[in-house]
Amino acid sequence: MVTNASKRGPGRPQAFAAEDALNRAVEMFWEHGYEGVDVERIARAVHVTKPALYRAFGDKPTLLLKAVEHYAMTYGMPMIAAFQAEPDIHKAVTAFCEATVDTATGEGRAGCMMAAAALGQSERVDEIRSYFAKGLTETAELFTKRFEKEMKAGRLSRTLAAKVRARALVDLMQGLLLRAKAGVSRDELLKDARSYMHLVLAK
Repeated sequence: MVTNASKRGPGRPQAFAAEDALNRAVEMFWEHGYEGVDVERIARAVHVTKPALYRAFGDKPTLLLKAVEHYAMTYGMPMIAAFQAEPDIHKAVTAFCEATVDTATGEGRAGCMMAAAALGQSERVDEIRSYFAKGLTETAELFTKRFEKEMKAGRLSRTLAAKVRARALVDLMQGLLLRAKAGVSRDELLKDARSYMHLVLAK
């Protein structure tokens, strides 16, 4: 929690919750992009000075990188958790797609914050792109293992390889996120996602 400035002694650094600052940074970078947000604006949003924010997170490119990592844990992991929580593969894919659409169409945001950061002009954009690519690869590997398990159990055929199904699901996720950024409605995205799932789950 931010400390009351009136109670601070002269020269005493401002204290604030780092997670709250990262949450605000994610929201602002997500909505406005790297070029559309400055550190001063983020600092005002969490009621601290810009130097205090620099001390906590480093320069603006580093703050963006940390915001991307925070986004992955805050928004990306629940999408994966929705998939893993369902024992039925059809329900698992449905839950993942629905969680993806929910993430991409929440109030005050659209699309994928990580993808937007990867296309920005940050001085650490190469690190962000590597982090993004690694995340997509790890997600595809997780899906591949699940599809392989379903095939061995006879619940999915081998008409399509597990890796192909997994990459198709990752591409579906990114397509939904991109279309959300373009302004496609939540209802339309959900309808389309449900119609595409039979491609991933082809017998």
